[in-house]
Amino acid sequence: MDFRKKMSTLLGFTFLTLLILTTSASGNADTQFMLGAAVHDITGPPAEVMFAGYCDFDQVGRGIFMRQRARTIIIQDIQTDKRVVLVTADIPMMSDGVYATVINKLRNRFGNLYTEANVVISATHTHSGPGGYFKTYALNIFAGMTFHEDNFDTIVQGIYASIVQAHGNLTPGEIRINSGFFSPEKGTRINRQRSPEAYVLNRDAPDYLLASGAFDDTNRKMTQLKLVAGDGTPMGMYNWTPVHPNVSGSHLFLINGDINGYASYLFEKSGTPFTSANNGFIAAFAQNDCADTSGNLPEDALLFTDIHKDGEEDWIADGTHDYERVALRAKTVAGLAAELYDGNGTVLTGNIDYRQIFVPMKDFLIDPAYIDAEDIYYADRLGETQDNCRLCGGSAGVGFFAGSTEDGDSGMVNVGEGNTRDIDDYRIASLSDLIQDPIPAVTNLLMQMIVPGEALYAEMDCQMEKQIGLSLDELNRIIPNGKAWNLNVPIQIIRIGELAILTLPLEVSTMAGRRLKDEIKSVLPDTSWVVINATANSDARYLTTREEYAAQQYEGGATLLGPYSLNAVRQIVHELAETFTPSVDYPDYAVGFEAFERDLETRSIFQISGNVIFDDKPLFKRFGDVIEQPPPSRIIGDMVTARFQGAHPNNNMAVATSESYLAVEKKIDGIWKPVLDDHDPSTRYLWQRDGIANSIVTIEWHIPMDTEPGTYRIRHMGRWKSGWTGQIKRYEGLTRSFEVY
Repeated sequence: MDFRKKMSTLLGFTFLTLLILTTSASGNADTQFMLGAAVHDITGPPAEVMFAGYCDFDQVGRGIFMRQRARTIIIQDIQTDKRVVLVTADIPMMSDGVYATVINKLRNRFGNLYTEANVVISATHTHSGPGGYFKTYALNIFAGMTFHEDNFDTIVQGIYASIVQAHGNLTPGEIRINSGFFSPEKGTRINRQRSPEAYVLNRDAPDYLLASGAFDDTNRKMTQLKLVAGDGTPMGMYNWTPVHPNVSGSHLFLINGDINGYASYLFEKSGTPFTSANNGFIAAFAQNDCADTSGNLPEDALLFTDIHKDGEEDWIADGTHDYERVALRAKTVAGLAAELYDGNGTVLTGNIDYRQIFVPMKDFLIDPAYIDAEDIYYADRLGETQDNCRLCGGSAGVGFFAGSTEDGDSGMVNVGEGNTRDIDDYRIASLSDLIQDPIPAVTNLLMQMIVPGEALYAEMDCQMEKQIGLSLDELNRIIPNGKAWNLNVPIQIIRIGELAILTLPLEVSTMAGRRLKDEIKSVLPDTSWVVINATANSDARYLTTREEYAAQQYEGGATLLGPYSLNAVRQIVHELAETFTPSVDYPDYAVGFEAFERDLETRSIFQISGNVIFDDKPLFKRFGDVIEQPPPSRIIGDMVTARFQGAHPNNNMAVATSESYLAVEKKIDGIWKPVLDDHDPSTRYLWQRDGIANSIVTIEWHIPMDTEPGTYRIRHMGRWKSGWTGQIKRYEGLTRSFEVY
């Protein structure tokens, strides 16, 4: 072989090798991202654990309407290898303990590939999920009654597993971004403003009007990422939606993902399987800036004849038809998401980058540049100036404990929202206060007795209009080594090309969201899309404007850090956004992940509820025996009921299984095949304690109108715990067959 031929062969081989390496690394020349998607079960203990969301101690779990899921997408920038992890979890609030534990597990496995800097874990904010999964005891008390370790572990492991699976599924792909708006009109709208008394106080409210001239007082914008593999296979989508998932009310006791979880179910059910990753198409719905909105619409009362009142439009989440209304809202959400998914959208290009800090919020002194003159209400009475505005020690107002009365009250206090404190009023609760509404009055008395007067008065002055119901700072002081609430707040900005994602551990009101997005655009003018990923990475409750705070509606009462909370967050977000400029450092007030972890409990103070001691059954009965058989036949549209001699469902948590508690099986070509489980909204799994340790399990199947006629049966699966050995063993029960026609 001559020299030219040798060189030609060598160059050809080299080119082929480079081509293979390049293709292996990036899929094809046009691919900028590697994409991963996965979903994992995180269903918590179905029985005897207080639900989080409404702070209603009477709302204790009794079964399952739909299961809880963690959904993850990972986006890797092939050019820089920088990655972003976006996770939604069907839980009421994000737990900083869950977040920190997942981050540490990821660090142990992947090193610095996935850290607090580039991972977002957000709650979908269902109000129908078991609580007690926090590493701060105030949240465990008010959103779970106690700490429940099995629930905590299930959520952590499920989120972690979904991230690991998504990492294993990384494949070259394309991202398209699209956005659209829900209608503001009755009959087609998705939400309403639930605190109009507060919204109208915003000085910039007239800047946002509908075509009719009325205030455009809710966030109606949905933004969505569509993920498609390089071979054209749909992988999933990640959606920021302006929906407050509180339609499944405090009078219901079955686990479910509310609007966002149901919308995920609908979208995933119709999605194309992501076969290249051996994993299903995922549809994640995250909450954006819509804290002062409600999915409980007054016009819902006109849809159901059994509660129709002469055309009167009045509705709260009172348990009546709540599941039907969850389905209605979810179909509206999934409908707009489908339109955006099927639309062309815009191919997202550009590099990935991110910035993240933790901020000690207590007594945070705010830069005067972020305090407008109109924000100063009490210059004469309290000596306020633009130079001395700061955040408070963290207090929940009476309005917070009253709950959102538009969505059904919390059951904790009789007084409604909007109860403000006169700035000069430092009095102790009177006898009439105790009689009229004992809980806030007793709290007031205890605070006056326990908290040093000077410190209490200083916090009252700082919180201004808020009638304090609970001081979190004082709880930390009273209980040695106690961690009532973590006030080291994580704030994060992620950039994917022209998209900026602001992640906050807060529920953000409509107007607060508008101002924050404007703040980011002022620093990063090259961004075409700015979204807020709320209820993420921790929970610091609500964020309202100064004007909204003054009204002390529910949202203002839940704005823990006082009237200037938005001013402080605007400053932090602005200064964090500036660090995308290479020469700009992080602000001096930022602390690290270690400081965030120090404000978490290492060992829970309260841990008593939901634990199974043992299971029992009547003499001559076996676990799984059918107590009530279904009828021989049922018509499509009817309900089928079966009852079993069961055991406590929380045993499944102890053995870390996500097995369904039920299966509806159909006989197909002579073979019984499962067609539905306890994640399908047509089924209900209901648990009831019978005596001391016996359990009755009821399974309902509300036969959908699109069900195929045929022969069916119902299977119940569970686990029982021996009182002698402590062993947990599996059991099954099976009904006789029945016809559906």
